Amino acid sequence: MSGQDVPPARQHARRRLVLGAAAAGAGFFLLGRGAERAGGNPVGHASGPSGPGLALPSRPGLVAAENARAGSAGWRLGGKTASDAAGQIKGFATEAGIPVGGRLRLKVSVDRDQPFSIEVYRLGHYGGTGGRLVTRVEGVPGRRQEPPRLDKRTGLVVCDWDVSWETEIPADWPGGAYVAVLTNADGFRNHVQFTVTEPDREGDFLVVMPVTTYQAYNEYPVDGETGRSLYYGQDPSTRKAKAKLKAKIVSFDRPYAGSGLPQLFDLDHGFIRWAEERGYDLVYATGLDLHAGRVDPFRHKALVFPGHDEYWSQEMRDVLEAAAAGGVGLAFLTANNVYWHVRVHASASGVPERLVRCHKNANSSSDRAAPGPTVRWRDLHRPEQEVLGVQYASVVKGAHPLVVRESGHWFWEGTGVRDGDALPGLVWGEADRRFGGTASPRGESVFVAESNYTTSRGSSGTQQSVLHRNASGGLVFTAGTFRWPQALGDPRFPDPRASRATENLFRRLLER
Repeated sequence: MSGQDVPPARQHARRRLVLGAAAAGAGFFLLGRGAERAGGNPVGHASGPSGPGLALPSRPGLVAAENARAGSAGWRLGGKTASDAAGQIKGFATEAGIPVGGRLRLKVSVDRDQPFSIEVYRLGHYGGTGGRLVTRVEGVPGRRQEPPRLDKRTGLVVCDWDVSWETEIPADWPGGAYVAVLTNADGFRNHVQFTVTEPDREGDFLVVMPVTTYQAYNEYPVDGETGRSLYYGQDPSTRKAKAKLKAKIVSFDRPYAGSGLPQLFDLDHGFIRWAEERGYDLVYATGLDLHAGRVDPFRHKALVFPGHDEYWSQEMRDVLEAAAAGGVGLAFLTANNVYWHVRVHASASGVPERLVRCHKNANSSSDRAAPGPTVRWRDLHRPEQEVLGVQYASVVKGAHPLVVRESGHWFWEGTGVRDGDALPGLVWGEADRRFGGTASPRGESVFVAESNYTTSRGSSGTQQSVLHRNASGGLVFTAGTFRWPQALGDPRFPDPRASRATENLFRRLLER
């Protein structure tokens, strides 16, 4: 979200050379009925070169077989959720994404010396339970670790904790989104979220978890005193959050606030439940994997960004633009993506990719390195709609219907909708639209939805969902609303028309 409207390993140059290869090849037909010119003609595409090393083969039946296993809803915390202030039990993983064969290390603090248990769940559909228990450990020794350390100059909050428990990620833990549920002796529970990655495996869709945005919103600890996010800081004088105390740098070396799940994680989980129920060939990664060059986008037919993915480093954007230029499909299933430019740094002890810097101030004297200060990408003359087709407009007040356009387009095939039909409640959270007078992507666009809504400031806004065929022939979809992934797989907000439209989209992406 904007700073003005806020609701409560390859080297860089090597990667740009490899991934930025020019695309050329056979031409593509138009997007379909009602396509709107956005400058230039589609010139076709060719797959870009793979990065160094051998790719593991695709395993198209893996997700379906995994989700046929018995599930469990035990990943839900229930009534006794640990709080940040009391700290009954809180923890975090030493890496946001861990490859199969790597080591999961958890750092945990409890309110007094006592044993605790760990249950690790892989999230998916699993017959509607939403997860599967993969391991349980009892009697882990626990102690109260050092309190969070706050740097008042930058707002950086770090937990210098020791590792409490670790294990190797075994081969029978498929790549995916995972949570560890921590339970202390008094029955208080909290989450630790992490992703199991398979950087060398080919697959149809690379699902990218938005971990830099997770951390940007993380205000741990919400204790009325110490916590900081890139939006707020806890004010000791009022015991409340205050925007003027927001951090310039945030750390992965701390738990997530509240339940321990990142804010808006339910958007990602909604998509994951839906996609895994349908058995799509999915490979999982994090935004930090894009940043560090650990994934080759050309091993996949499309990159899927299921949740709110707002904070992007130069390195992440390089990979995105190279993939699009090479004809790889892109699916952004929410709104307000690729909005803030950030830098990713090592921790003070030298561990890579543990800090996210975003000053949100073009005049910050300590933030002048290329490609420029950590401000909005559009302020760096690289508006996000150059890639996405639309860009962030505003926060949405309440929930509003998403209004169908171009109902004869293949996107809406089989949904039974007509132009002007309304999908209730699908415009929610934040909204995107195409901005006139701002650079737009070359190629052809069709706006499959255009909806009116009320902004958080009480004014009228327009939301747009767009399909775009870019100059390389790659297909890009941006939903332009937070509710889309929830309409797919969140049991609270199902909409079969959104589900069928997304199936139509994925069918086209698979044709690459």
